[in-house]
Amino acid sequence: MANMNLVQLTHPLVKTYITKIRDKNTSYFEFRQYVDKLSTLLAYEAAKELELKPKKIKTPLASVKGYELKNEVVLMPILRAGLGLMNGFNHIFPEARISHLGVYRNEETLKPVKYYFKFPKLTDKKNAIVFILDPMLATGGSMSYAIDELKKAGIKKIVVASLVSAPEGVKEIRRKHKDVKIFTCALDTHLDDRGYIVPGLGDAGDRLFGTL
Repeated sequence: MANMNLVQLTHPLVKTYITKIRDKNTSYFEFRQYVDKLSTLLAYEAAKELELKPKKIKTPLASVKGYELKNEVVLMPILRAGLGLMNGFNHIFPEARISHLGVYRNEETLKPVKYYFKFPKLTDKKNAIVFILDPMLATGGSMSYAIDELKKAGIKKIVVASLVSAPEGVKEIRRKHKDVKIFTCALDTHLDDRGYIVPGLGDAGDRLFGTL
């Protein structure tokens, strides 16, 4: 799928860890471990969207021009499965502010239903960047809804991070939000008649939290 706003990670470790979490015989404990590793790699790659500003510092020997982040970083996991990506992203962005969006998919209509949204007060929304975290980008309904909420809050720079994506979800984000870049570890083939990604990895939330 040709899309300048879609970045699929191709690192050998990403391919190895994705295989681990796809396997139905992987325990929920191991599943969480490999999701942590994948989320760290995903955060590192998505961090290429950040901007820098110069900062002059002194080493023990001399003054030197360095850099610091220009952007105020906000992490927004979509509850509950998005919490599974927090460890890796927190590791890369230890000073990030945290937002939460609670939205679930109506299993009959496949439409998103919001039940919670909390966003931090920022000093400079113009230079803020929000990473929306959700292991699965399926229909794109919940993700598109999350992007809408952020834009209503005045956020201009938004990045989507997912482990596994479906072409239908990518197409939906591209159709409604051409300015949003998607980073994913795998692009699967299609959605089934229930809206689940195939081949996918099952229900990410249940496998993360052992609620199968």
